[in-house]
Amino acid sequence: MPRRRGNKVPAYVEFSGLKYGFQINQAFHNQYKGVLGQTTFAGAAGVFFGANSPKPNRATLEIAGGSRVSSFCSSAKINDLQKANWIVTASGSGIRGVKTAGATRTVYVDMPGGYKYAWNLTAAEVSKAGELGIEQASGSTDNMVWGSTPKPPRASKREGGSTVSTFIKPQASVIDAAVDKGWTVRGVSYDLIPNA
Repeated sequence: MPRRRGNKVPAYVEFSGLKYGFQINQAFHNQYKGVLGQTTFAGAAGVFFGANSPKPNRATLEIAGGSRVSSFCSSAKINDLQKANWIVTASGSGIRGVKTAGATRTVYVDMPGGYKYAWNLTAAEVSKAGELGIEQASGSTDNMVWGSTPKPPRASKREGGSTVSTFIKPQASVIDAAVDKGWTVRGVSYDLIPNA
């Protein structure tokens, strides 16, 4: 597949109720965005970039001369793409498993735009979850995203000679309550923080 050089633009595709953002060559995007169901990113709420998991499907088309074009596609376009001889493949990374027992637990905070930023905490750290608006995930928790940008703010607190540091729910009332309990909060993006 030829390497696409030139100007890049942010874009996203929708799949499983999520909006996966990525950088893409502008000319390629302009040519194929309608076919692939890509939207040029212009500040839409709920778009996350660079997630480790989950990732959307990719569509690949062989074109004249034996070369191929390939990019992420919206789940709403899969049937049309397959009818037009595109090969649609699922992301290799799949969806991460949820840990509900053992040394770590999968937890999340709700992010503006309707998805959940997920990560793993040690079982001991989970005891602090309530103060920080962190929820424990179950096998049925949906819309969880790992390792994406934007990230929630981080909260840290020194206790018993060591420092506990983890993410905090990006909500003004949760942040204010945590600060009142001695947490230091950094990395706050006020574009992400609803007032409630």
